[in-house]
Amino acid sequence: MRFNILIVLLTLSLLLNGFFLGGYWMARYKARKVEDNHGRITEIARILGLSQEQKSTFQLLKSRAINIRRSYLRKMEALRSRFWKTVVTDPKNTREMNKIIHEMSKEREDYQRAISQIIAEFLGKLTKEQRRKFLDITRGNKVLKALVSG
Repeated sequence: MRFNILIVLLTLSLLLNGFFLGGYWMARYKARKVEDNHGRITEIARILGLSQEQKSTFQLLKSRAINIRRSYLRKMEALRSRFWKTVVTDPKNTREMNKIIHEMSKEREDYQRAISQIIAEFLGKLTKEQRRKFLDITRGNKVLKALVSG
């Protein structure tokens, strides 16, 4: 009897330690992600030779892009959920499915338009040489990822 209680207590202790370690590693991962985000901004500023004003503009535009992306992802998640609910509950209702697909397309278009405006605004703050470097880097999509990730 005591042996069984000891086994249960040891098992619970291992589980709790596992949850604690998992939480610790998740917190470190999120902290590293924030540091990497700042590191990307610093690296892009270095590559493009941004002035302090340009760097501030870049950070502001990046924040706007992140907010736009988060809003877009929330809306798309809700639309995808509605779509699959319709597919499962009423698979013959193609009219509703097409309506949702159209809404998803519209959201994507609005998102791309907003991000394009942010990129254009950023490019407007750059010199010709900085724009050339920006376009070189963009070919690898590093700047765009840094601009819209978050």
